Amino acid sequence: MIIEKSVKNKGNCLRKERYYQSAREAMYDLLRNMRKQDMLDTILLPAYIGWSPREGSGIYDPVASLKELSVRFYQMTTDLQINQEDLLDKIRDLPAHRFAVLLVNYFGFPDEGKQVITKLIRAAGGWLIEDNAHGYFTYHFSEENDCDASFFSLHKLFPFPKGGSLIINHPELEKLSFQDMGYAAFDPYPYNLPAIARIRRSNYQRLEELLYGLCDQGHISLLYKKGVEAPVVPQSLPVRILTCDRNQLYEKMNEAGYGVVSLYHTLIEPLRTPEFKDSVSLSGNILNLPVHQDVNPDFYPDMIGKLQEYCGGRET
Repeated sequence: MIIEKSVKNKGNCLRKERYYQSAREAMYDLLRNMRKQDMLDTILLPAYIGWSPREGSGIYDPVASLKELSVRFYQMTTDLQINQEDLLDKIRDLPAHRFAVLLVNYFGFPDEGKQVITKLIRAAGGWLIEDNAHGYFTYHFSEENDCDASFFSLHKLFPFPKGGSLIINHPELEKLSFQDMGYAAFDPYPYNLPAIARIRRSNYQRLEELLYGLCDQGHISLLYKKGVEAPVVPQSLPVRILTCDRNQLYEKMNEAGYGVVSLYHTLIEPLRTPEFKDSVSLSGNILNLPVHQDVNPDFYPDMIGKLQEYCGGRET
């Protein structure tokens, strides 16, 4: 038959998702395999990587444990976009097919220059790996995913105590021997993924509108100023705190019953240098407001009132 009457090719568009206890385990398994098969000498990481005394660093720890893997950091701008000139400069002297660039879709938002950056990496012969710990929904609702591999943190977006996964898109990487669990201990697919995506976008948009007053008063600024549109599905709504101590504000907001977080509040030690001053500055005042699927947005006005009060303004 030139054209079959029905679908028969079981291998066409087949995607196997591998499951782990965490995203960092998935990342480590991928890089360990690539290093073991002599496919990788150097990895480039964004200069915005967090650390905490309790959890360490989800991005840096898997890399640091691979002693023979060289690490370079590329600069991020003040609005958490990739410094393309710096990235290009740092991959210029690397041998083709021997390095990988990790792109992190922070808070579910891909870099605005992702298409250009992808072309730069491909032209230089690099592997392209995506950290979608925050971007599970954004990845799965995007029609084009140009990365060679991507890993995910399921427990950050679903009501799971743990769970991570890895998707391989490059056939050469698919040949590697992975040490995944072999099953989905925490399976996200019984959940209504489109419904969760709609709720998160809707919550983000409603919360963003309520924040404009605080922005006008100079108490905060929005990290992303273009709202949120499909296929992007936000993990949280990040803001910069401008008129009060972020750490004290974090404590007060949570004591009041509003579950805010401060992601990447402390950067790993190699990034605490003048070269990465923009990243250090952002990490000192970032606060992440909740937009997840369990949020009742009717409480947002009261939450913003508390935020305004604690930032030094008058509650409306």
